[in-house]
Amino acid sequence: MGAAGIVLCGGKSSRMGRDKAWLPWRGQPMVAHVVSILRPIVDEVVVVASGASELPTLDARVVRDREPALGPLAGIREGLEQIRADFAFVTGTDAPFLTPAFVRALLSYGCAAAPEIDGHVQTLAAVYPRSASERITAMLATGRARPLWLLEEIGYRKISADELPDPQSVRGFNTPAEYLAAVRETEGRATAMLEFEGRARSVLAKSALEVPIGTLGDVLAPLQPSIEILEGDGIAYPYAISLNGHAVGESTTIPVGPGERVCVLDAVAGH
Repeated sequence: MGAAGIVLCGGKSSRMGRDKAWLPWRGQPMVAHVVSILRPIVDEVVVVASGASELPTLDARVVRDREPALGPLAGIREGLEQIRADFAFVTGTDAPFLTPAFVRALLSYGCAAAPEIDGHVQTLAAVYPRSASERITAMLATGRARPLWLLEEIGYRKISADELPDPQSVRGFNTPAEYLAAVRETEGRATAMLEFEGRARSVLAKSALEVPIGTLGDVLAPLQPSIEILEGDGIAYPYAISLNGHAVGESTTIPVGPGERVCVLDAVAGH
């Protein structure tokens, strides 16, 4: 049959500080945005997630990575084992600038193919054959876990940037600064909402405040010195923070994206 799309959501997002799949992008979670790009141009979309990680509702089949600690090659195997198509375009969840034209162009070669851009083979913006799943299992058993090694073993076609439309499709983000820069580039003066409960609401005499996006520390900074909420890179007692209704840790370096809700509440109430 035609082609499939595989979206890998198994990364730890350690440099971002929060799950990249949930970062807001053009009005929806990042993973939903990527699925929405793939859905009209392939016959099936599989999202590979690690463990019991929570995902938004998606127009795709979600499968769990059996061995997430082995990295993206194991995730590619999980996806290839689930598809019926002979070939699949594989991407990570952080592909904000992915375009249909780019995906169609890579799939049009009808073989394993990967772009080489700025001297790097983009293994997570590439086409893999379904038949490679068994070879991946053999490679993982011997500790060979790099997707590029698989592509080299199966004789992939290397595509230069000038042969592809929209080569910026491979651009992603790994850090809060990269994500926030990309949002500002595409959405201009994006904002988030600060909400206040308990002590914070009493002191500030308001229930909400719209603020520019930024790191959590940036977003909370306008509250100082009315309330002393920041302490180094953490949140000062007696306050706690929730992001979109979920408690967050102490770090203030995580990014807060467009439309997100940051609630300042009493620490006791937050536990």
